[in-house]
Amino acid sequence: MDQQRQRITLVDVAREAGVSAMTVSRVINNTGRVSQATRQRVRDTIVRLGYRPNRPARMLVTNQTYLIGVIVPDITNPYFSKIVQGIENIAWESGYSVLLANTNENPAREEAILSQIDESAVDGLIVCSSRMSDDILLPLLESHRAAVVINRKIPHHLANCVRSRHGLGYRANQSARFLAQAGHERIGYIHLKRSAAMDSIDAFIARLAADHIPIKPEWCASCLPIWEAGYQTGQQLLTAHPELTAIIGGNDLVALGVMRAALDMGRRIPDDLAVIGGDDILLASQITPSLTTFHVPTYEVGSMAARLLFQKMQGDTSYQEYLYDETLIQRDSAP
Repeated sequence: MDQQRQRITLVDVAREAGVSAMTVSRVINNTGRVSQATRQRVRDTIVRLGYRPNRPARMLVTNQTYLIGVIVPDITNPYFSKIVQGIENIAWESGYSVLLANTNENPAREEAILSQIDESAVDGLIVCSSRMSDDILLPLLESHRAAVVINRKIPHHLANCVRSRHGLGYRANQSARFLAQAGHERIGYIHLKRSAAMDSIDAFIARLAADHIPIKPEWCASCLPIWEAGYQTGQQLLTAHPELTAIIGGNDLVALGVMRAALDMGRRIPDDLAVIGGDDILLASQITPSLTTFHVPTYEVGSMAARLLFQKMQGDTSYQEYLYDETLIQRDSAP
């Protein structure tokens, strides 16, 4: 079976899809005029047959690498894994492979990786949830003709963009309002340590004060967006402030760490402590009690980022932006 798959040719794809070999070539190379229905039929046939173009030959003819670079902060976080899956599927349909780089939540490592990846290595670049400040990130993006940035506002001439339509602080603000309406008066908040482009604890407190929801600075803390940090920070907050009746985690992994810490300290969820996360990773709905969180269409985020990148790679110089919604999903951890 494997040997048979390796023999699949462009002509085989054309015959199976009921089109000419030239049409298949146009779909693979994103050239010429092909109807959307025909393009999709050819892509489906490519996937079904397992056809892969001869990369060295294509590179010689087109002077392209047929690689796109993707940089993510933490590949072990299911949030980013799902985004990468969306990117990879669109890339595969277009005859491209993905060069994936994981920065381990380290801005210095991200800078080093981005400095090494240029247009001689990849035909396009997607940077997801960058941890670098603008003064470092933006000059590095200037060396790429085709780039897309996820979860970051960016100057229009540098890259296309995929981000939440709700802006910075939306999840934390909505979580606090939801908890306040449920009767909570002592709400903790764990802010994610990411980059200078992210929202701040002071801004969070100020916005809620305007809504007459008092949040004390000592009820807030910052940590890396990983489970271990959520667990440790949750322990510290609950030890120093046992009066807290709710904690907002910056993402699901942090919130899950807080839940484990609370349970280990003898706190019942949600009876003694309500917890809200963000991202709606698969585990959030599978644990007991299930986690109240914000749903993000992560696969769609990835696939749209790839589509916007291919538009750039095909010569579209106009700025394109895709805005996605974040929706509160009420579950057992904060009913």
